[in-house]
Amino acid sequence: MFQHSLLNTNPQQLNLKAKLNSTYDRLYDLRERILGYPKLHEIFKRHNGFDLNLHDPWTYNEWVVHKILFARDPLLIQTTDKFAVRDYVRQKLGTKEAEEILIPIYHVSKIARDFPEELWQKEFFMKANHGSGTNKLVMPGADPHKTLQLAKAWLNSSYGQRRHEWAYRDIPRKIICEKVIRNEEGDIPMDIKFYCFYGKVKFILFFNGRFGKPSRAFTDPDLQLIHGVQSGIPDLEDIPSYSTHDKMIEIAETLSKPFVHARADFYSVGGKIYFGELTQYSGGGIEHFESYEINLALGLLWRPEYKNKSVWDCIQEASTKY
Repeated sequence: MFQHSLLNTNPQQLNLKAKLNSTYDRLYDLRERILGYPKLHEIFKRHNGFDLNLHDPWTYNEWVVHKILFARDPLLIQTTDKFAVRDYVRQKLGTKEAEEILIPIYHVSKIARDFPEELWQKEFFMKANHGSGTNKLVMPGADPHKTLQLAKAWLNSSYGQRRHEWAYRDIPRKIICEKVIRNEEGDIPMDIKFYCFYGKVKFILFFNGRFGKPSRAFTDPDLQLIHGVQSGIPDLEDIPSYSTHDKMIEIAETLSKPFVHARADFYSVGGKIYFGELTQYSGGGIEHFESYEINLALGLLWRPEYKNKSVWDCIQEASTKY
């Protein structure tokens, strides 16, 4: 019954649902703020193993939560929106350079009921622009009913509000159908994530096997391995070296310049760069670190007095001072 009603939801009903979501999210945020964010403190401690200090944050994860709760730059909304961020990329890089790295879009929908017939004959990534993790690889011959059902479920749901992720709340909801980028072997390419502070890349995450057996590695900008960052996924056997490495750093620093901290994600295939997304709340403040000391060290990078320091400087200071 739910599935049937979902597929027959009209645009006015979807818009009403989004407004109701937003109202509920605002009321939830207000109540929790008045109470001192007790549920957020509980979630944080459960994932990190230590108490959240919002008044004097030191660790990387505490700073992410601090940004979630207190940063209100409208650019956070635009750059979190997986569709609107494309205009931001054009503004920062210029149209010509931006179009070289933006992944082609086949279709954009506000109702997930108007996918063109020819779309079902090709593979595409279906994404919700107002969430994280709301993406699906759709292959030729996929069941349109199930695919549209999932898309409509995304449109009917807000994202991240249990942890007060403000930037997602009021994004005008859309479904994006995007070209699938594959590497020379025909696989989904490695995610390359540049962690930038004050407009400078300080460390990089290489993440492979998103749709298979995942593995990852953290490095500095010179590809020197950093141990003890986030846990739970095996290490990459080899650190990749791309001919586009320096150019990706240049673009990441340009896109992240307005923010104290932002993560810029790319793919590199055959000497060509593709833009993935800008992430403002990397890990949501709840991705567990193997080393508390590293969590502290990366937290130092948020502080303006450390903006000219390397990740190794911060690791050294954390090891001796804390």
